[in-house]
Amino acid sequence: MIRVRPPSLQLPFDLARWAFEETLRGGLPPDEPEILRFLGGLGWRFEQRLTPARAQLMAEEVRRTFGGSARAAGAILREAQDLALQARMEALVLPRMEEAHLDQRVRVEGLLAPPALLLYPHAGHVLLLLATLARRWPGVVVFGPRPLLPPECGAATRVTRRLAEQRAEDEARLPIRWESDPAAIPGWLARGHLVAAAFDDRAWTSYVRVPFLDREALLSPDPYRIARDAGVPLLTATIHRERDKVSRVVIGTRIEPELRAYLAHVEPFLRAHPGHYARWLAECRMRAGVDDRPLFPDAAPDRRWAHWPAA
Repeated sequence: MIRVRPPSLQLPFDLARWAFEETLRGGLPPDEPEILRFLGGLGWRFEQRLTPARAQLMAEEVRRTFGGSARAAGAILREAQDLALQARMEALVLPRMEEAHLDQRVRVEGLLAPPALLLYPHAGHVLLLLATLARRWPGVVVFGPRPLLPPECGAATRVTRRLAEQRAEDEARLPIRWESDPAAIPGWLARGHLVAAAFDDRAWTSYVRVPFLDREALLSPDPYRIARDAGVPLLTATIHRERDKVSRVVIGTRIEPELRAYLAHVEPFLRAHPGHYARWLAECRMRAGVDDRPLFPDAAPDRRWAHWPAA
């Protein structure tokens, strides 16, 4: 049985973690990536202790999705926590990074030629991927929620309000345009912009049931229809951390604007880097019970999701 820490006990842990991050914010140098890598590698054990319920859910979802032994799932979990810590440290200094600093953290392969619709998975340090796209190709529009804002924590205190304000200020300093309305995407494409969106986001308007990673998933056909209707190419992008803990962004060539064509491209990447996808699996599992369109319906078998058609 998964034991979730009561909100009254979880709040002090969250505040302590956020206070620690805010202390680091002014002291972390944006031009010395090895410090961030060291802190990320040092802190994953503490992160696992702070969020034991998430860690257990993540381990269960990893084994359900990728198979393997408990030992293999444990190794994937450690990688996921290490990645998350490094990403959080990098996010603290990302608004202060100059392009030269960004080049120390990211290797980029491939070119972009807007207008185009670019799809990526919720795998790896997604915010770093988006910042890299925006700094190298100005005018990028990102569809989806803004990832810098902290999650709601049970009580609206002066500290949490200040943290939200600080994150919003950081967010405004990033060269990213955000769009939360999928109906606005065709307009951005018509004006010549590159639009980036997560294929597995839960903010699209329609979904279909489709095999994905050996499970049945609810994924949206919307981005592929939008690309076809707009007459723009559908491009792919991924970000993953290499052995030296520098991230590598790969921008692929155009593919057919079809859901199954995209899955044929992205599934091998996710199978090769399960630790990069583990936290998104856990996040989707945590909200599956209240989500009318969970990523994997078998995570919430009591929900009425069957009205979504098969692809």
